[in-house]
Amino acid sequence: MRTHKTTAVLLAVAALMLTGCASEPTPAASPPASESADHDHGDHDVLVPSPTTTPDLDATATAAVDALEAYADRDLDYAAWFEQLKPHLHPTAVEAYSTVNPSRLPVVEIQDGAEAASTSTDTYAVVYVPTSLGDYTIELRRDDATASWGVTRFQPPA
Repeated sequence: MRTHKTTAVLLAVAALMLTGCASEPTPAASPPASESADHDHGDHDVLVPSPTTTPDLDATATAAVDALEAYADRDLDYAAWFEQLKPHLHPTAVEAYSTVNPSRLPVVEIQDGAEAASTSTDTYAVVYVPTSLGDYTIELRRDDATASWGVTRFQPPA
């Protein structure tokens, strides 16, 4: 009897599988027209739009280096450090970096040769900044091609 029940179960599973295969597939729903590739889904879950023009990569790299210099200035008390850093931050990053204790940051010397990734767009950029600890990866955003760059993330070397 055990074999008969097992066979019946296997036949039932096979029938369900065949029924699923015989039905026509449901086409995948396309996203609503209101969603665009650069719709913001949080600080770091953003689909990066394809570049329409090439931003000034040197200016982008300069903005990242200036921001890292302010961030790495650990000799200041918290209030002075944050006052100096805040203008370099994108509005979405201000709250996150307001909790950083600058005295706990590693001592770092910024070196020449910062380079913006070629995949940078008019509103999103990644810059690699050589330091005495290795390359920092700096992510920057701006609302449009005429706005100032603001850092959304300082990522230390691994």
